[in-house]
Amino acid sequence: MSRKIERVLAIRFGGMGDILMTTPSLRAVAETFGTDRIDFIVGRGNRDALVGLPYIREVIEFGPRGQDVQFRQFALFLRRLREGRYDLFLNFQPSLKTLTMQSAVAAPHNYIFRKDRRRRKDGRVRHAIDDFAKDLSFLGIRALPGRRMDFFIPEAAFAYVRELLHAEGIGHETTLILVNPGGTREINRWPPPKYVELLNRLASLYPKAHFLLTGGPDDVERARQIEESVESGTGDRLHNMARRLSIKETGALLARSAVFVTVDTGPMHVASALGVPMVVLSGAADPERTGPLNTDDLIVIRRDLDCVPCGDRSCRRGDIACMNGMETDWVLAAVRQRLRESLGEKQILPMADPSLPIERVTPDGLSRP
Repeated sequence: MSRKIERVLAIRFGGMGDILMTTPSLRAVAETFGTDRIDFIVGRGNRDALVGLPYIREVIEFGPRGQDVQFRQFALFLRRLREGRYDLFLNFQPSLKTLTMQSAVAAPHNYIFRKDRRRRKDGRVRHAIDDFAKDLSFLGIRALPGRRMDFFIPEAAFAYVRELLHAEGIGHETTLILVNPGGTREINRWPPPKYVELLNRLASLYPKAHFLLTGGPDDVERARQIEESVESGTGDRLHNMARRLSIKETGALLARSAVFVTVDTGPMHVASALGVPMVVLSGAADPERTGPLNTDDLIVIRRDLDCVPCGDRSCRRGDIACMNGMETDWVLAAVRQRLRESLGEKQILPMADPSLPIERVTPDGLSRP
């Protein structure tokens, strides 16, 4: 580098998971140049993905609030960016809008991310974390010093969750099983009746455990359906937290859980950053591309369907067979397996039935347990 890099501006709109998957690259930049002056532009509602990280100075929300951003507002925003006198611009989502911002900043060093989803000779696809970092060599970063994602939880969030659990009658030593029934798109969701069956069977197998439903505003109705449909014995230990927690508080609750059952969505990436034991129900989303990286997490996925994973936003078949045809028995087996490992002696145990469509995360990728 001909010039020392101190002030960095990065940008990535989209979902919380996309933002979190840039954090290994951000951390590498911070460590390489010894800076804690990285500003990051996100869409509205995603600020908490990055707030509190030691190398992040400011998280800047940009986007409409009830109406389209007007030209004058955008011009003022561009002036603000230019006044930041940034040394490096990390454009993790190139578009006309972000390239306009990049031009206005006029940083001496620029990085434009180019997505590469091609499969390698071994048939695997590059994980998004590695994809974001693959072209940072011009900065002297030839390999990530670590692939873990970063997520900060303030003490206030932990305190709030402790009080909430106490109010719900949940003790400090109670085993918590978290279930996230939502998902950004219908193609990634598992049907509510199957969650009901799963919870009823888990409640019978683990009579002292408590079960918590998580989710945001769009998940309230699905969570309500599940809550109202479970058996009475299950309902006594089922706690509906949909829309009751911020993402920081959700992180604090995840950190307290024995296992987290989820699809590929924002909270999955938060849990992955925190190292929470997970069972991920995967259909359209490719777990090799955006799934968890923590060794021993389990993925339930129907590889018997030639369209899985399709990566689409809607089902071309029209029946979402990858999720609708995912059997409760498979998910139950994966949850029991992950609980055995997280509550036991931490050793990796053989699956009771290795023929089930369940894959384990390993340092070398996904493999059958």
